[in-house]
Amino acid sequence: MAISKTPRFDAAIDAILRPLVPHERTCKKCAAIFKIDEEDINFFRMFRVPPPTLCPLCRQKRRLGHLMRVPKFYKKKCSAPKHTEEVISIFPPSSPHKIYDFSYYHSDAWDGTEYGTEYDISLPFFPQFNDFFFSVPHLCLERDPQGVNCDYSLGGKHSKNVYYAGMGYEMENCSYGFDTRHSKDIVDCGLIRNSEFCYWSVGSSRCNGCIFAIDCENCIDSSFIYDCKNCSKCFLSSNLRNKSYVFENKQFSKEEYEEKMKTVDTGNRSAFNIYKERFDEIVSDALQKNVHNVNAVDSIGDNLLDTKNCFFVFRADRCEKLRFSANHESVKDSLDTINSISSEKLYETAVILGSNIKCSMYLRDCSFMEYCIECYHSEHCFGCIGLKNKKYYIFNKQYSEDEYWKKIDEIKTKMLTREEYGEFFDLSLGFMPYQSSAGQYYYPISENNAGKESIPWYPEPNANIPQGTRIRNLQEVPENIEDVGDDILKDAILCEKSGRPFRIIESELQFYRKMKIPIPTKNPWERMMERRRYEHSLSLFDFMCPQCGEKSYSVYTAEEQKKYRILCEKCYLREVI
Repeated sequence: MAISKTPRFDAAIDAILRPLVPHERTCKKCAAIFKIDEEDINFFRMFRVPPPTLCPLCRQKRRLGHLMRVPKFYKKKCSAPKHTEEVISIFPPSSPHKIYDFSYYHSDAWDGTEYGTEYDISLPFFPQFNDFFFSVPHLCLERDPQGVNCDYSLGGKHSKNVYYAGMGYEMENCSYGFDTRHSKDIVDCGLIRNSEFCYWSVGSSRCNGCIFAIDCENCIDSSFIYDCKNCSKCFLSSNLRNKSYVFENKQFSKEEYEEKMKTVDTGNRSAFNIYKERFDEIVSDALQKNVHNVNAVDSIGDNLLDTKNCFFVFRADRCEKLRFSANHESVKDSLDTINSISSEKLYETAVILGSNIKCSMYLRDCSFMEYCIECYHSEHCFGCIGLKNKKYYIFNKQYSEDEYWKKIDEIKTKMLTREEYGEFFDLSLGFMPYQSSAGQYYYPISENNAGKESIPWYPEPNANIPQGTRIRNLQEVPENIEDVGDDILKDAILCEKSGRPFRIIESELQFYRKMKIPIPTKNPWERMMERRRYEHSLSLFDFMCPQCGEKSYSVYTAEEQKKYRILCEKCYLREVI
């Protein structure tokens, strides 16, 4: 039997975990009753953590509030020595974060160990870590160092020519996207896989030349389609399988369809908006599945592909034994995590590539880390920020292996006594700007409500439009894409919703011309928030199929279940296929 390196902590956590049985608890934030079952307890014992004090939904909101993958950018002054320039950042200029530009942060010109400090065992952990966090410089925005022409992007990997996008994996020529993967030449899309030349499409895969393709697969040259598979040349239709030349869910011959399409002008803004309104009516009338999973063995969740033993998991590919998690590829044996790839044994984490990691975020190629942020190629560290290739560090200060484990034993035991250990970073700490996070994307709050919840909210500057730039209002933007000249690239457009000006980039204009799409009149953030309503939620709700009466779960709320025609998978397949 191995000798414990943290005997005091092990004795204290064993006293909590050994007698633990399935039970109900009250969330200390929202007062909801939630269950702790046997599988949860097995994870707690594996991770050596006490049961959570928040319900699954509040834990998810907390993680999302630290997830900076929704593209929203600012200009903020670089704090690197002898630097005075403004750099692209996720942090508003009014925030207290000290940031370094991307190149300097990843260089050898500085070392996180110079900020090392002694941890005071007599004081609570989180206030100390908060002070430490704001003393250390941070990366202006976290993106793939190997990305080509991806300065305005967040996260992702192996991409080229990505602009104003988040979570782009193996992308090329992508603008205004969110969680887009293995695709090229797409604009204003979300949750897209293996597609080309798509616009304003959500939750679709292997599509080409499509406009407004929602929850579609293997579709070509089609527009305003919902839940269609293996279709081509279809318009304003839903629930189609292996069809061509369908217009408003009516079958036509090739010649008839082409004749009808001569009356369609997607490049005209007024007509385009009418198609959008008609499309929303089609979606409301369409048959819908309670959840969308493929080969999800012994799993409960949504958008699961080739998963096994997953529970309340969303958007996961090739994952096994996950609980209360989302946005993963090839992850296993993890609980309460979000946004990871090729990782295992994660607990309460966000944006991790590694293994055996607890209560941490933004780590790449790390292992055995706890309460760490923005570290690379490191292991056995606790409460560290911005380290590279380090081992046995606490608050960025190095210790011998024996000293490290002795101090870890003291720290974790004291944290457990104070009921701190196992808790993720509270949003009140303000480590990431909630107003620009995935939390604001999925669970938006006002500045006033943020104040009530003690979540820091930073004033956002006006758009940085060069002096003398012409600002066009809605009436000054040509109605038809055919009437748009290159001079629009020199001008700014006043967002019809927010009143904030934005600009059109050259590749974007070329895309609109090729796809025959009108120039947008809302800024990228407003378009993204509008597109959000076509995504599935990251929650499950009790559901009873109206046809067979089988009880299960759905991504649709009780109110939405009354509004839409939703069926369980078996009944849905009988109706649609």
